[in-house]
Amino acid sequence: MTSVNEDTELIVSTPDEPGIFGRVLGTLANAGVNVKALYVRSEENTGHFHLVTSDPKKAQTALRTLGFKVRTKKVITVLVTDRIGVGAEIGALLGNAVIDIRYSYGSSSGEGKTLLVFQTSHNKKAFETLK
Repeated sequence: MTSVNEDTELIVSTPDEPGIFGRVLGTLANAGVNVKALYVRSEENTGHFHLVTSDPKKAQTALRTLGFKVRTKKVITVLVTDRIGVGAEIGALLGNAVIDIRYSYGSSSGEGKTLLVFQTSHNKKAFETLK
């Protein structure tokens, strides 16, 4: 693995309305917070943002000033070389260590690197397994 880290993910609940994506990300930009990874969905009139940022505390403060509900979770982030099979290798390592992946998301920058985010049944063990 290129880089394995323990990070804080923000889970933000917002109204599900036009423009909310820009409002959330604009609020973070105005606060000087970079978004490293995101997963966004809407369900039952609520927007759900899962965000890994450069400064979770500053991001949390900025989003709460808008009245959004913000929770935090510990996650493992893995920066890897973007290549065929790397996700399967990580899945096999975690599976062999008897670690359940509760959810994962990620993206490639198109520059040869992929950032993957994992929330698992045992994040400390996952960190040790992948580092």
